[in-house]
Amino acid sequence: MDSDRPEVGSKRNFRVVAGGGAEKPAPKAGANPLIRDWEIRLNTWPRKIIAILLICTTSGILIYRTWWLFLAAWITRNKAMDVAIYERATHYDPQNADYHFILGQIYNYSTAELNLERAGEEYEAAVRLNPNRSGYWLELSKFYEQGQNVERCRFAMTKALETDPNYAQTHWAAANLYVRLGDQKAADYELRRAADLDSTYTTLVLDLVWRVYEEPELVMNTHIPNTKDANLIALGYFISQGSPQGAELAWNRLKNFDSKPQERFAYIDYLVNQGKPHEAWTVFSTGMDRTNIFYNASFDSEPMNGGFDWRIASTDDAEVRRDTTTVKDGLASLLVNFSGKQNLNFGEVWHWLPVDKGKNYVLKFWMKTDSISTNEGVYVNVDGAPSEKQLGTTYWQELAIPFTTSGDLVKVSLRRDPSKKFDNLLKGKVWIDGFSIIAVN
Repeated sequence: MDSDRPEVGSKRNFRVVAGGGAEKPAPKAGANPLIRDWEIRLNTWPRKIIAILLICTTSGILIYRTWWLFLAAWITRNKAMDVAIYERATHYDPQNADYHFILGQIYNYSTAELNLERAGEEYEAAVRLNPNRSGYWLELSKFYEQGQNVERCRFAMTKALETDPNYAQTHWAAANLYVRLGDQKAADYELRRAADLDSTYTTLVLDLVWRVYEEPELVMNTHIPNTKDANLIALGYFISQGSPQGAELAWNRLKNFDSKPQERFAYIDYLVNQGKPHEAWTVFSTGMDRTNIFYNASFDSEPMNGGFDWRIASTDDAEVRRDTTTVKDGLASLLVNFSGKQNLNFGEVWHWLPVDKGKNYVLKFWMKTDSISTNEGVYVNVDGAPSEKQLGTTYWQELAIPFTTSGDLVKVSLRRDPSKKFDNLLKGKVWIDGFSIIAVN
């Protein structure tokens, strides 16, 4: 057979062409498939008309369904609490739980539109359409409570808690409900949950349970989570209530956490006012070296203005600050710069020391002055015993004050008494540094 002659097989619907390739048969006359090569072929007018009709029909259905939703959203866009607006909104979009809930709020709380029957219907519609909103259940619970339907009220509150179990406000609302219903056991559980979830509720919880129990140990064990924040809040609360037992219980928990001295200042002042300076020192020095009862004696750190650290205060006539350029001992000294405009009765620098009553001590320190004016110099006083007054300009000198304590707490202060002379305006600078206290047998 001649290889250059094409042949058409009697049983195959293709023909062989030169080069060994096969040619697909031509489509039959009149063949025009709707889908070819994964594409819809709209190449005839009937097909185009049908496609247009399908698109228009689908669009019309979508527009009809969404138009009413859009209209409801449009008329409520300003959030106006108008019963007519929300009645129309629930008509246009009956499946929207928010519209039913707001309508219930209007009927329940508006004096002009008060309708408790409708309010109940709308609240129930809201929770039926969206049972996952705890706020709906909370409002429904309040509605049932005002209608004295205790069973439904508790059921709605239970649903609110199930819907939002990790939201402190929901547990707080539940606790208040159970208190009003006289179920203190359930209230205690919800109060603890509220405090567990959000420590900012701790004060509210304490206010509520303190009126009921006034038993610090019960309150701390039952209602206060053992966290740093909760214990700090409880400590402050019991101090404000004048409860030494409650404050001690809170502190015994708090001391197991890392806390700053500043966070303990209120309790330190409270103990000092209670006549317990040694207990106050123990609280202040937690986590510190307790062997030296004179804290920050050389001003190595910025005074904290509280506890057993230096208390300092500047005024227009006396600037008080830590000075790292003029130092006798350690890293810094304390400088007081007097303006020369007033005859000052100065005592704005002082420090507490815990001591033993009736024992003899010697307080030592260093002082330096520059141009201190008038006849009344500056001096250090401890428990009523003064040092020698310093006038004019002096270089660093160590001064000592022997004294016998009158109590378990003494106050060390930098003083200047008002001058009775005509030329009495105080001007100049004074530095103090390197304090120490020694017990004398």
